[in-house]
Amino acid sequence: MGPSVLLSDLVCTRRNSDCEYDAGGDETPGKALKRRFVDLEDKVNIYEQVYAILRSRPQHEANSVFKRIRTGDDPQSILRHVEHGDLLLQLRVVPESRYRYEFPFMSPLPARLQTQDNPYLGSLIYEWEVERPRSPVRSPKRRGKQLETDRSASEESTTPGPGPYVKPFHAAEVHDPLIDSAEPSKWTGVTTDNTLLRSLLRSYFLHEYQWFSAFQKEYFLSDMIADRRQFCSPLLVNAVLALACHSYRELTDRAEFWNPRTLGYGFLTEAKSHWELEQAGNRGKLTTIQAAIILNIVYNLNAMVKLGWQYTLQAIDMAHKMKLFKKPENWETLNPRLRAGRDFTAWSLFGWQSHCTYTLFEKPLVDDPPEVPLPAITADSSWYGEVWLKYPLERILYPSHFAEFYKANTEFRVILNDISKTLHGEAGQSRSPPAESKIAALYWRLQAWYAALPESLSPRTIVFTAQMKLHMHYHHAIVTMLQSLMTGVSDITSSAPAASPASAAFPAPSQNVLAISSLLNSDPPSEPTGPPLPPLQATFSLHRTQYETLLRLYYLRHGFEALDVFIMVSLMTLAFITTKELEDTRLSLAQPPSEEQKAHIDSLRATLVLCTRGLYDQGKSYYLSQTIFRLVRSGMHVDEKELLREYASLPDEEDSADAKMREELAQRLWPHPHPQAQNDGQEDVETEHASGPAAQEQEGWKVLDVLLKKYGEVRMEAPESGDSEDQG
Repeated sequence: MGPSVLLSDLVCTRRNSDCEYDAGGDETPGKALKRRFVDLEDKVNIYEQVYAILRSRPQHEANSVFKRIRTGDDPQSILRHVEHGDLLLQLRVVPESRYRYEFPFMSPLPARLQTQDNPYLGSLIYEWEVERPRSPVRSPKRRGKQLETDRSASEESTTPGPGPYVKPFHAAEVHDPLIDSAEPSKWTGVTTDNTLLRSLLRSYFLHEYQWFSAFQKEYFLSDMIADRRQFCSPLLVNAVLALACHSYRELTDRAEFWNPRTLGYGFLTEAKSHWELEQAGNRGKLTTIQAAIILNIVYNLNAMVKLGWQYTLQAIDMAHKMKLFKKPENWETLNPRLRAGRDFTAWSLFGWQSHCTYTLFEKPLVDDPPEVPLPAITADSSWYGEVWLKYPLERILYPSHFAEFYKANTEFRVILNDISKTLHGEAGQSRSPPAESKIAALYWRLQAWYAALPESLSPRTIVFTAQMKLHMHYHHAIVTMLQSLMTGVSDITSSAPAASPASAAFPAPSQNVLAISSLLNSDPPSEPTGPPLPPLQATFSLHRTQYETLLRLYYLRHGFEALDVFIMVSLMTLAFITTKELEDTRLSLAQPPSEEQKAHIDSLRATLVLCTRGLYDQGKSYYLSQTIFRLVRSGMHVDEKELLREYASLPDEEDSADAKMREELAQRLWPHPHPQAQNDGQEDVETEHASGPAAQEQEGWKVLDVLLKKYGEVRMEAPESGDSEDQG
């Protein structure tokens, strides 16, 4: 203990007393005072940090800290405990952020996909995930755009890192100051935990918003903060939060839509109450139309498509009454914000109905797109908004290029709407066989759209999940459109050559190609169709190969664990196709099978295991995928089921009463045809909405056709008066 040093401060002066501080032998009074000041400042900082933890942490964490205070723990030990927990969390998350998924059963990319005309083999995501270069691959500068607010990062990093190319999309977090400033608890009565609600909003904008954008993000969040009801409402907020619960992986019970103790159940219940109140007022609003899209998606996830579809039907009815798809006479004089929000809603609703009716082989609900065109991005990028992404351990923000994606996706859905009109008739009209010239014109429109994609959506640079899905949908649309030309063609014999191992990921196109060629390469039609079509068999194989390549690259980079409804449809498509192909291959096997045949079967098995595992992972987030998973697994051969248990680490089939209850619920909500018994119940498919049932049983693509047609017939028809079906 050093000598006492007498120092005066303001408090002691007022008390007319001296201040005494212990100082070291070589410590001056000034140094002693400075040391004491630093000690007090550190102590205050500890208290401030503990207070900040109590204020900002989730409710359960704050309660834990409060209990430690009540039990007498000192502030420094409490802070050390929290920081230690955060460090453990970082150690758990950071390796996952750079995780590379591996194919189950067979790791290499199948040789049948490694063709010279496959552009995705030259993509950056392929180079990072498959070739694993030792020397760094420079990612496009546009992907590493740094904000002015992050000047330190800009000074330290002149070249953007690989970021999204080495980390799964679900590891990212949406960075938006508007979300940080919002208090969603003012708009819902389910919970007052704004930290949790903000996390749900970030999850929603990360996962489903970009694929199905029902509203303009900035307008929604700004009105939420300002308590305005123009682009935000309790109905819309609760609908968004109900959907967000399915993607928020911290909620382990997120798929249990029937469980009243889940957050999703609470938000959906409150959203339905607000919907009924708004319908009682008989006044259509933009937020009501936007909420209808979200609610339809939620009910789809819960396998209650029929009930969910009613929201879209009512939204379309509201839109017509509001003349939403028409250009108002006073459009130029409207408030710019109202005008932009109105037009964004019109295009979103049109794109939503186009996607749904195309997917379920139905006539479109709206024949023509909105009269007000989409604005040029260079002229008004704020009309679209942006979604900025922050990856773990990254000091820069990555733009999702939302404007370019939304515009390209919406333009694509305009073509989808025309495909539905061509194949299934315009709204209010009966079905008729499509004209060859119209199909050819649609094919070349898709080609022109694909060729005009901006750099952020090119095959070389795509990496985000929505970007990859857009490319998948393009290839799927072409194959589906060609397959739909089989309508009414039943005189094709089985003399066409069999499928070869190089092209057997999907059903052999030979039968289809003969029929398509006879339709598209016949006498010149009366209407111009553009350049001559390329060889059909090569074109068919090209697009199906690229489709599977994209699905596999999607898995390698992002996995199938995060909520993604379109990926479920893609996995279901490929699973049924592969199951059918395996059955056909077994029937044609030589005895004993050759090495080439064995390799071909193993390749198909690997695809089936991957798809089934993906459906299982998706089922953790929503019940519909659980139902599809059980359907696919029930149709698998015993050998593939054994591989599924061994390489995909999936549980055995359920035998419990709870499982039976859920199966009965699924059958009541959505009856499914069995892929191995396509003839069973075929009469149900042969309605006025179906055509060419004989062709539907021939190949794997038609297995999906039967499934989705029955799905559409059962779930999309409006309930008749007096319908007492309990929809939960």
